[in-house]
Amino acid sequence: MESSSELAWFRGEVFRSLVRPRSFAKSLAHEHFGLAGVLIVVGAGIAFSLTVDALVLTTKGISPAGFAARLIFESLLLGARLAVSASVVALVILLGARITQQSDLTLDQSFNAVAFASSALLVMPLAALVAVFEPTLLLLAGVVIAAIGLRVLAGLALNLRAILPLPATVLALLLATATGWLVLGDQVSRVRMTAYAIAPQLAPTLAVAPAQGKRYDFPGGSLTVPDEWAYSVRGVPGEIAHFETANATLNVAISRAEDLATMDSFADLIARGERLGFSARSNERSVERINGVVAVDDRADGTYDGRHIAIRQFAILVRTSGIALQFRFFDPPDLDAQFAQAAAIAATWQFRAPPP
Repeated sequence: MESSSELAWFRGEVFRSLVRPRSFAKSLAHEHFGLAGVLIVVGAGIAFSLTVDALVLTTKGISPAGFAARLIFESLLLGARLAVSASVVALVILLGARITQQSDLTLDQSFNAVAFASSALLVMPLAALVAVFEPTLLLLAGVVIAAIGLRVLAGLALNLRAILPLPATVLALLLATATGWLVLGDQVSRVRMTAYAIAPQLAPTLAVAPAQGKRYDFPGGSLTVPDEWAYSVRGVPGEIAHFETANATLNVAISRAEDLATMDSFADLIARGERLGFSARSNERSVERINGVVAVDDRADGTYDGRHIAIRQFAILVRTSGIALQFRFFDPPDLDAQFAQAAAIAATWQFRAPPP
């Protein structure tokens, strides 16, 4: 009977945190939740992982049913990781409150404020299920999931305000957001790339005049390259074309991406060979649309065996078929001009969708 009443209490608190967040926040200062906060944040991590992975597969036209065991396993890992991350965020909030001496906040209160704010993530898989069974509603599902993310931030703000004075609440919210971004940066990036897959129009268009020259047709697309770039096929695995000038090279590389890979992870994977031995002084990444297709644009400046090298890569992933334009410039006298030339060539890329 006791366990039954505890379960009823737990369900009631979860429900209250979802539908009556202000009332729930007021109870944080005097209510002791025990392990309930841990269970909430683990469940939220599981729900979040299942949602994102299901959407990644759905945007590629792949049914998540065939990946059920893997999705469940990875969701359990993320649930545990989110619990640890929530503890880190709670500790940072506590330290911030102690340093500013604005509250008698306890670690238990800080953790539960973070944990129960994440309870909104528990309903996130429902939106993913809608997209899985009706892919035409993928954009709507994305909007709902974005709204749930905002609800998490609103819940966190309410919870912190209930246990901290206003100046400390603002500081704690900033610390929580920054810490969460750092410890879960890979998941933030994964969500961002999934958003681009759902709504490509979110990415800005690559704003550059297309290069003039000779057009080359390849499996999956075509590319126009200025005449001074000499063309060859070297027979390197995964490379379908090679171009070079006296101080630059361009490799056109193709690869099949892993089913659960997002655009950024594919870009990292296909760049490994090109960056082997390369020591970067600076790295930049942006996302743009090239003729309607989303591309990950990486720019790096550094050295290779003591020689000044600059690299720019445009990686495109459609379903599980990926291609990359990999530029390498040797001792570039004007880095901006070299990168602009790479962008002009990339702007001519006409991508043909792979067969289903």
